[in-house]
Amino acid sequence: MSVIWSEQIDSILSCGISLDCVGIKNWALERDDALCAINELEALEVPILGGDVCQLIDGAIELTYDNWYCDQEPGELDSEFLKRSSDRARRYICNYSMGKPLFVIVPKA
Repeated sequence: MSVIWSEQIDSILSCGISLDCVGIKNWALERDDALCAINELEALEVPILGGDVCQLIDGAIELTYDNWYCDQEPGELDSEFLKRSSDRARRYICNYSMGKPLFVIVPKA
């Protein structure tokens, strides 16, 4: 598989389920893995632009069309955006309560 985001980011996210089968170059992570990934991305100073939710149903990945996003605000320092985007991703993932979700994290490349 080729590098999607960067070798460092790919090594963090690739603990999840590959989404190549549905035409998406990324991975879907279980809640705990997603939260760990957010911490690792934050430590690398990689903001999170948002993410999507999917589920594994009868062995197949299905998108729920639930998602979140976080844009950098005008004048917002990169360090502030990093913290705010990580916090927003954590809150969304921790508060998501439908089914047994998998989370697709979209880092800023």
